[in-house]
Amino acid sequence: MPKCLSRIRGKKLNNHSTYCYLAIIVLAAILTVGFPVPTFSGGSAQEKNLRSLPQGQISRIAFGSCAKQWHYQLIWNTVIAAQPDLFLFLGDAIYADTDGKTAWSVTEKTLQGEWNRLADKPEFKKARAAIPMMAIWDNHDYGTHNGGVEFPLKEASKRIFLDFFGEPADSERRSTPGIYDAKIFGPSGQRVQIVMLDTRYFKDRYKKNPTPKAERLKAGKVGGYLPDSDPKKTLLGDRQWRWLEQQLKKPSEVRLIASSIQIISNQKGMDEWGNFPHERDRLLDLIDRCKSDNVILLSGNVHFGEISSIQKSSREIYEVTSS
Repeated sequence: MPKCLSRIRGKKLNNHSTYCYLAIIVLAAILTVGFPVPTFSGGSAQEKNLRSLPQGQISRIAFGSCAKQWHYQLIWNTVIAAQPDLFLFLGDAIYADTDGKTAWSVTEKTLQGEWNRLADKPEFKKARAAIPMMAIWDNHDYGTHNGGVEFPLKEASKRIFLDFFGEPADSERRSTPGIYDAKIFGPSGQRVQIVMLDTRYFKDRYKKNPTPKAERLKAGKVGGYLPDSDPKKTLLGDRQWRWLEQQLKKPSEVRLIASSIQIISNQKGMDEWGNFPHERDRLLDLIDRCKSDNVILLSGNVHFGEISSIQKSSREIYEVTSS
């Protein structure tokens, strides 16, 4: 059973039996892993003024999700002031299919237009020039609400997404299905592995909860989905699962596994790993079987912050959500 930490930043939280909410108004959570600050390879003068990924050791990582491109984004000033060595965008960098009230179907043109809108924001321009970024998508920057494998524009969305974040034209990521990615920073003894999962491109449809919304809310189910035990349904897809197992066998001193949706916390009926319990169990079992110590799960999506943990064999696995 997942549980939440009772303290964060020295402030005591309400300790619910299964999970807790932490209301936050910041986009990024800062994770310090205790290594010396790196020397960067220098900012790129190409590809939309993107900062190059760090070379060598890293000590501070910022991460977050869910940024509405039609609002001022002054939070980037706070992120820059924290001087992270790397920023991980965990999805919904834009909202391409909704204004928060009404949902619509996107076209390739409108999807590109919303990414252009983010690129033109002065606050974001400043951040992307100052901080190296790695990114995965969630539903709204993918282009369809809680969508997955069925999305007809997924190839166009992938191309636009990778273009926006400056993925090299000859990158293997361009030629393989999905946008999952992994990097290891630092020398032996100080290695930090970042694993970025794609929870959209291969995802099968969720099972809808027929219970009326008012009744769901009374039961604490803020989302509209039920766990689906169909073993044929997948979140990551066979190819990504094989890739992930290979990644978790690589040596590293700290391993961060990033998912756009929550993994451990699975009681809310939202867009989460708990909708496919067999996939969630498979991930936790894989982490345990690969003896991946010093693993921290990172997630976004839900528009609040949360720290959860779950006991697996002899190790406790933690997840930090920043959204």
